[in-house]
Amino acid sequence: MKESSDISVLTRNPLVSVVTPSYNALPFIIDTIKSVQLQDYPTIEHIVIDGSSVDGTREVLKQHPHLIWISEPDKGQSEAINKGFRMARGEIIGWLNADDTYRPGAVSCAVEYLQAHPDVDLVYTDVQVIDEHDQPVRLARSGPFSFEEILINNMVKQPTIFMRKKVIDSLGGVDEDLHYVMDYEFWLRAGRLFNLQYLPGEIFANFRYCRGTKSYEETDAFHQEWMRVLDDLQEYPDWSEEIRLKVKRAKQLATREYYFALVVQASHNGKKVESISYFLRAISSDWKSIFQTGVWKLFIRSFTKKSIFPTDERSKS
Repeated sequence: MKESSDISVLTRNPLVSVVTPSYNALPFIIDTIKSVQLQDYPTIEHIVIDGSSVDGTREVLKQHPHLIWISEPDKGQSEAINKGFRMARGEIIGWLNADDTYRPGAVSCAVEYLQAHPDVDLVYTDVQVIDEHDQPVRLARSGPFSFEEILINNMVKQPTIFMRKKVIDSLGGVDEDLHYVMDYEFWLRAGRLFNLQYLPGEIFANFRYCRGTKSYEETDAFHQEWMRVLDDLQEYPDWSEEIRLKVKRAKQLATREYYFALVVQASHNGKKVESISYFLRAISSDWKSIFQTGVWKLFIRSFTKKSIFPTDERSKS
């Protein structure tokens, strides 16, 4: 673990700022607000940056006077997140999207750990995946941070993170040119300069995966954008040969996942020929896939039109 050179000491009950970007987030944002409001930690400011929603979100925000919020046009989620980061006054910052929720005691636990470990700059945990009815679907497990590992497996679960404000001040927020993997790319930059700590056995948040959310509807776009980030990484002049090979392997896996996402999308739209074509492209981008039973299960399940998590059963390496 790297130690940050700038060790900050937290006050007794440091202000925690929770930033929530939103756009047409009803009805889920109601539960998001409530989950922050019901935390047992005494000093929280909840900042909601809304992109001029037209679904009644602004009316909901007006009904919660404890919120700090604005509603105005923006260029997307990344710009909204950075607006919230700049407005945040807290020593510790959380980032909770408008369809996710905190679990009881999350903020207190995060603050307690950061107070006890001044060398740690960001904490994160496993996350509970839920559906549109708040029912648990599966537990998405995380793991200790590794720069090499995060190239192929995003172990930092965004709804669960709490970080010192200096992390944002140093990195300048998320990349506003990214619309799907802005968090993933942020962890890469943070991991080179700061100490990111996984807290095993804790679950700080619920991540909503259902129709209408970006993670569900636009899986292919996530993989495509991540491929672009990896292309940029390959241009870094100071990488060791080991990391260069990791980046190359990560690009290979991202390409495979992109085509697998298109398999599901095409088959669900009744385009069987296209689905088969994408499946073959996925296999050709990573021939090791043919030995993974999960890949063939995916192929079969995609034709049954069942709701699936595209990477649940496939190896990530």
